[in-house]
Amino acid sequence: MTGLGVTKSFAGWASELLATDIPAHVHQIAHRAMLDTLGAMLAGGAHQDIKKLAGIWPASNGACDLATGGRATAETAALINGGAAHFWDFDDTSYTGIMHGSAVIFPVVLALAQEKGASEEEARTAFVIGSEITYVLADICTHQHYFRGWWSTATCGLVGAAAAAARLLGCDSNQICQAIGLAAAASGGAKSVFGTHAKPYLVGEAAQRAIMIARFVASGLSGPDDGIEGQTGFLHLLNNDVEDLQQIETLGRRWRLADPGLLIKLYPVCSAAHAATEEIARQTFHAGLSPDDIDMIRVEVPKLVRISLVHDHPKTPAQAQFSLPFVAACAVINGAVRLQDLNVDVIQSASIQAVMAKVQIHEAADLSTPEARQRFPESARVRIILKDQTEQTGFCGEAYGMPEKPLSDIDFLKKFQGCLAFANCALSKQNIFETDFLLFASELCAQVEKLPSTQSET
Repeated sequence: MTGLGVTKSFAGWASELLATDIPAHVHQIAHRAMLDTLGAMLAGGAHQDIKKLAGIWPASNGACDLATGGRATAETAALINGGAAHFWDFDDTSYTGIMHGSAVIFPVVLALAQEKGASEEEARTAFVIGSEITYVLADICTHQHYFRGWWSTATCGLVGAAAAAARLLGCDSNQICQAIGLAAAASGGAKSVFGTHAKPYLVGEAAQRAIMIARFVASGLSGPDDGIEGQTGFLHLLNNDVEDLQQIETLGRRWRLADPGLLIKLYPVCSAAHAATEEIARQTFHAGLSPDDIDMIRVEVPKLVRISLVHDHPKTPAQAQFSLPFVAACAVINGAVRLQDLNVDVIQSASIQAVMAKVQIHEAADLSTPEARQRFPESARVRIILKDQTEQTGFCGEAYGMPEKPLSDIDFLKKFQGCLAFANCALSKQNIFETDFLLFASELCAQVEKLPSTQSET
């Protein structure tokens, strides 16, 4: 790829990659990521707020399934399903760029694969293409992109999703290049949306735009071929010319779906809250302590966690997903954060509020160094002071579900079944890890077509 611009390098790789070029373990990771996103998508589709979104763009006679039931065009399906996939913040996280790539890319792949009648292998290959381009671009940007306030899910995710869409539409290398360039030129998305309905909406909107951009270039209309690296391109305007261009040489050599891998979430909240939730639950709920035994919960976290969990006094479920005091209270009372906990009545309950008042949060310098951030980006050090003034401490560097501590097949299946149950769907497959996910997705979406929403308060 030496000598080519970033945009053209991405496009050449995306147009030439064969399914057989992808290592078997990467295929497996991609399949699990798509299944996990499907489960999160169906759970999100059960909420009345995603049904409201679907009501703005009503279902039609399109070829693509909706998580809310019915069918629509690919563009509408990508919008609704993308919003649904991220609604509960239960979708996977990559620490390459600190983002939710699958929630943008999977709805694009699902919609266009259904529209075009693509095979599962073709769809999975497109998913890998979109994921790897998204994550390599994020590596080129470095974490400064996220720390400056850009939401890399919406910025880098749009670029990778456009590449996946162009591949499924049969675009050649030049057209894929222009799709990537146009996506880079159109990219945007600020973290100011955190804690609002706009956060999942921007995921769906990025997925929708990816398909629109790919159709634009597939029709023969032109886009920029240097939209990432050009003088007025993505890296200059959105990243202040901070760039690690050597990362492009690792495309297709270091597969970022495997290295650093993905966090498959056990809790439907921001990934920054997972280590703290796990450690607090270990020291309290699983140790047999009651809320009345506890005087104070002191949580020390890296800078990344502190700037991500911005709602210390949440009023809504969307805010609670970014609240360390809330997840701490759930961990003490229930040993976990569950989908049913993301409810206004639960958030405002006396029991939750009482524990939240005991939580103190501190940003720890030693957990925020470059070395610590590389090893444990969202760690937590927890000190519990009991009413008898005895203390206990513990540290969680990586929550269960992180790449180095992956969910077992049993726990993955439990999560998936929980999402389906929340959406009133029944699991018809004995082995979801070997099923054709395109057919599986259609079967599950068909079950939710006329079911009522499971949640009413936001």
